[in-house]
Amino acid sequence: MDLNSLIATLEAIAPPALADPIDEGRIGLISRGKEEVHNIAVALDPTAYVITEAVRAHADALITHHTLIWNPVTKILPRFQDELKHILANDISLYVLHTNYDAAPGGVNDTLANLLRLQDVEPFGIGRIGTIEPVSMRTLAERVARILNTRVQFVGKGVVRTVAVIGGSGFYSTEEAISAGADVLVSAELKHDVIRNAQGRLCLIDATHYATEAPAMRALADRIGGVFIDDPPRVEDVRAAMNR
Repeated sequence: MDLNSLIATLEAIAPPALADPIDEGRIGLISRGKEEVHNIAVALDPTAYVITEAVRAHADALITHHTLIWNPVTKILPRFQDELKHILANDISLYVLHTNYDAAPGGVNDTLANLLRLQDVEPFGIGRIGTIEPVSMRTLAERVARILNTRVQFVGKGVVRTVAVIGGSGFYSTEEAISAGADVLVSAELKHDVIRNAQGRLCLIDATHYATEAPAMRALADRIGGVFIDDPPRVEDVRAAMNR
C-alpha cells in the first residue's frame, strides 16, 4: 500500500472534519516517511517505548491517538530529541487520529459503548449514551473494571440504567450528560470540582484514560491489518472502588 492510500483509508475511518477545533494542526500526517507502507504499528501514545517497538517491528507507519507534539516547540529536550530521532532516522510516517476518532462511527466511544454492552446507543456530544439492565453503581463499577481490565474509582450510589461514555478525559461534559438523561458517566481523570458539581445529580466512574481509549486502537489495528503495540502506563495500587 502506498502512503496516500493509507491516509485515505484512515480519513474514511475518522474524517478530519469530525475533530474538535482544539485538534487543528495536531492530527493527520505529522511526519512523512516512506511512500510504500508494508508494516503498520498502532498505539495510543507515541512514547519512546512505542517508537522503539515500531522500529523493532520494521514499521513504515505508526498510527497513534495522541500526538507527539501538542504545544509549540521552543526547546528540544533529550527525551523528545530521542523520539524525533528514531522516527526520522527510520523514515517512519506518524499519523494521528484524536477527537475525530473519538466521534467517528466505530471509533473510541462506539468501541467503549460496545464493550460495556450498552443498548440503544446514540451520539452524546463526542461520546455515546445508551442503556443497560438496571444495576447498582457498585455492580456497574465492578463490571467496568473487569471488562476494561483496570482499576476504577466511582462516585455515587443507587440503581443506574442510562450510561454515558466518553473515552479519555471527558468529565468536562457532566452537564451535557445530565441534560441527556444519564444516570452515570464513564470517563477518566476524575477531579474534585467535578465530583462536587455532579454530586446528587450524576454518578461517575473513572476507568482511566488508557483503559477507556486503548481498546479502540486495538480495534483500529484489526481494521487496517496493523499491529497494536501495548504500552500501558504504570498504575498505582489504589482501591478498586471509592464510594461517596
